[in-house]
Amino acid sequence: MNRYVALLRAINTPPRHVKMDRLRTIVRGAGFENVATYIASGNVIFDAEPSSDLAHRMEAALSDALGFEVPVFLRTSHEFVEIADRDPFNGAPGSLEVSFLPAVPDAMAARSLVDTATATDRLAVIGREVYWLHDGPRITSDHKESTVVRLLGMPTTQRSSNTVRKIADRFLR
Repeated sequence: MNRYVALLRAINTPPRHVKMDRLRTIVRGAGFENVATYIASGNVIFDAEPSSDLAHRMEAALSDALGFEVPVFLRTSHEFVEIADRDPFNGAPGSLEVSFLPAVPDAMAARSLVDTATATDRLAVIGREVYWLHDGPRITSDHKESTVVRLLGMPTTQRSSNTVRKIADRFLR
């Protein structure tokens, strides 16, 4: 049995409101064990036997129960702890966000994304994650998650590095 983190896209954004107890019940009903959630933004921690279809199983269960598609971005506990501990900007000041991708992006597309960085928005693509360091409030940034989706040609879900670290510390270490 392995520990996993599932990051759900667009949960608890209007009109997709889902109570965390219902989310845990759905995930348990799909055969996953030791299910926990962290804050109401679609972070599900669970145990399962390793299988290549875990994300698809969860997506199908969520779609059946909720009546809408919910993309699932799955990481093993080991991968997630590595992401939480990664510092791609060597301690530079600012707020760090992590965008989770379903696959490693094409190298040219990743380079195009990194090239959109500005003096106040630094970007790094490492594996299946995009790291965004920004100065000041994210609302004032020129960087948009839609740029990541457009340039990389794939969906994402984003979490603050604080949320990523708290999940790693509370559930995985």
